[in-house]
Amino acid sequence: MEDSKRKKKNSPATLRRQSLCIALGFMLVFDSVFFALLNIEFLHLNLKELWPVIVINAGLAFLVSDLFIYRKIRTVFLFPSAALFILGVIFLLFSLHLFHISFVKFISVFWPIVLFVLGILLILVYGVQRMNGEEFPYMTDDSSEDSF
Repeated sequence: MEDSKRKKKNSPATLRRQSLCIALGFMLVFDSVFFALLNIEFLHLNLKELWPVIVINAGLAFLVSDLFIYRKIRTVFLFPSAALFILGVIFLLFSLHLFHISFVKFISVFWPIVLFVLGILLILVYGVQRMNGEEFPYMTDDSSEDSF
């Protein structure tokens, strides 16, 4: 009886549910602190300029929940976490007007360069994986243990 409870506690569905609950909990904590700082006017900016912080918080929350539940960063959460974090930072840079060009104009002018850089990065990752073989930490597919 005790073994079945232990197996059920550590089943992929249970871990996935716990990871989602932890991620939502971290997002609520991060965002409530962020909104509290906005309400007491500590940041001296409004939500219209700082909304990308919520996207950054979501990326961080998924990464932290994965570390909290599995004690490691799994590849199945690494890409979405990194994508949300990077997109949030890019949106924040444009939202704070650190670039003197609009986001739409930036994308319409520089999209070929972005595609070129992404292609080079994919080729480099492939090369690193080929050189390191099985020792490379993200060669094994860990998504099958708890697929969505």
